[in-house]
This record gives sequence, C-alpha cells and structure tokens, in this order.
Amino acid sequence: MTVEKIKILFTIGNLDIGGAEKLVINQVKNIDKERFEPYLCTLFPYGENNYAKVLAELKGIPYRAFNFRGPGDIVSWFRVYKFLRQEKFDLFCCHLFESNFIIRVLNLLLGRKPIFIFEHNVYWQKSWWKIAADKILALETVKIFVDSQAILDFTAKQENIAKSKFAILPYPIELVEPKQFDPVKMKQTLGLPANSVVVGTVGRFVEQKGQVDLIQAAKKVLEKIKRDGVYFLLIGYGKLESELKTLVNDLKISERFLIRPAREIKEILPVLDIFVISSHWEGQPIAMLEAMAAGVPVVATAVGGIPEILIDGKNGLLAEPKDPDSLADKISLLLDDEALRENISQEAKVTVSNYSLPVYIRKLEDYFLDFFPANH
Repeated sequence: MTVEKIKILFTIGNLDIGGAEKLVINQVKNIDKERFEPYLCTLFPYGENNYAKVLAELKGIPYRAFNFRGPGDIVSWFRVYKFLRQEKFDLFCCHLFESNFIIRVLNLLLGRKPIFIFEHNVYWQKSWWKIAADKILALETVKIFVDSQAILDFTAKQENIAKSKFAILPYPIELVEPKQFDPVKMKQTLGLPANSVVVGTVGRFVEQKGQVDLIQAAKKVLEKIKRDGVYFLLIGYGKLESELKTLVNDLKISERFLIRPAREIKEILPVLDIFVISSHWEGQPIAMLEAMAAGVPVVATAVGGIPEILIDGKNGLLAEPKDPDSLADKISLLLDDEALRENISQEAKVTVSNYSLPVYIRKLEDYFLDFFPANH
C-alpha cells in the first residue's frame, strides 16, 4: 500500500550564514523523502553573507522566497497567505521569531494545521510585544523545540508558557573528514604562517558573541606567553567589524590577531589548535559541537546551555563571561599544556558522538509522525 507523503513547509527569515539557517537546510536536506515532501520558504531578503550556494545544491526540493520589508508589509502578508492556501501543507516547521510569528498568525486563518517552532537562543532583550505574541500563539503551537535546558527554563519563565509545551532537541552536527580540506593551503589563504599555533573562532560580529573580550584576552595571552608562533583568528561578518578591527589596531596586536571574512566553519577547523566561544549569552552553539567533533579543544564562557555540554577540565575549559582575564587564563593553560589539549580533544569527541545528524533527524520525524499515525 502506498502511503501518502506528509507535505511539510520549513520556514525561516532568510538564509544568511548562521546556526539556525544551517539547521533548517539540514532538516530539509536530510528528512526522509519516502514519508515527507519538504518545501523550503524564506520570508525576508538575504544579506551579503548567505547560504545561497548550499541552497542551490538542494536538488528536487521546492523553494519559495518572499521579500517582507517589515511586519507592516501588507502586500507580502497577502502573498504568503495566498501561497499557503494554494500549496495546502499538512504541517509547518518554523525557525526564529519573524518566521514563527508570520506563519503562526496565518495558520489561524488556514484551518490550524499542526505547527512546530524553534527557539534558538536566550532572548533576554526580546520586546514586550514579541513576548506577548509568543505567549498567545503558543496556544496554537504543537511543540516549541529548544536545544538546551537553559533555553527551555528561560523561555518558559519569560513567556509564562508551560514547560510541557517544550521539547529539548539538541543541535545536530555533520562530521566532516579533515582530509577534505588542506590546512596548509588554508593557512596561506588566511595569511597565517605554516607552522603557526592558531586560536580562533567563527561567528557573527555582534555584541552577543563577546569578541571584544576575546581581543582583550588575546592581548593578555600574547604578553604572557611571549611565543612568536601563536596567532589569533576571527572569522565572520557583522555590524561590529569596524569596531573590532579598530580595537585590534589600538592594542597593537594586528600582526598576530587576524580578522577575516565569513567562511564555512568546516574549512576553518582544520587550521585551529584551540576554538574559543566568548559569548555573553548563548543557547547551545553548534559551532562548539562542530569543533569538539573535529577534535579541536574548546574554551567557552559558562553561559546558557554551554555548561550542559562542556565539563571544565574534562572535555573543554569554561571561562567566566565578560571577563577577558578569565578567558586569557584558560587559553594560556591550553597553549602551555599539550597533553591537556590532547586529553580534552579525545573526551570532546566522545561527548558529541550522540549528536549525529541522522539521530537528530529521526527524533524530529517522530514528533511530526505523531500527528499522522498511518505514515509510521
């Protein structure tokens, strides 16, 4: 007997480079095509740094892009409504607030199909109307997926939503063979000496990521260890780029602290000896898990869901948030102790072995299939 496929729409604001955007692409790409018919939709224009190239590789998966200019763009609201009505989706899966809000509101007019949303971070700066909207729309939401207990506890309290409405679904990681990338060639491309020891990170240049703390910590590390071969590398894009470059110059470490444009993390990890997350707040950063899987020892601030994964001194090192001295001490400790780096690397690989993409996709599918028993 032929089982009718479940037509599911995955939506997100845009496909600018980021953890949530990478996750939705992996969901669409890897969901079981024998039981599901995935469709991808973005609602807002792209920025300069985006996953358009990756999107082009998703052969056979329908994609629709809208160009909302803001919540008051009535024309775009109507276009999305018309699109949803025509396509007759069985189920919705939405990421980030704008997508969660727009699709859930329109779903109220479309027969209230099952809808799942993702909360990707601890949004302590969320405005009052967004909190109110999420609280009301949660009544018509099947599940709110989060990737850590920290996000669950914070969001449930902030929006006064029952914890039973949430489900913890940790971020998946794609294991990449290091042989796919040439670290010597990449170092040359980035302007790093071939024999350099590299401390680095990948992320958007925004306040949340605490890169100012990392730059200040780098200054302290370089003064403390006095080794010519140690370099710091910051890869990404964002509104703080000019400010970060100015700080590097002001601290007179521009020869040893390199800031480079955004690249895929899988290209960068093979050249790193230490991966740093200096965030002021986080959910559960996928970049941290990818570094651990690649065997790159991690120094991270003890915020959000990070301490749920990283055990200080065992599979990584934890530093105090907003504290360049603490960050510098942890980085220096790893630089000075090669045996510790190796032990942490091995423990980290064991830790993330349960975060494989196939396991994640099966768990997600099971949540969806609960509404369609005939498709099990």
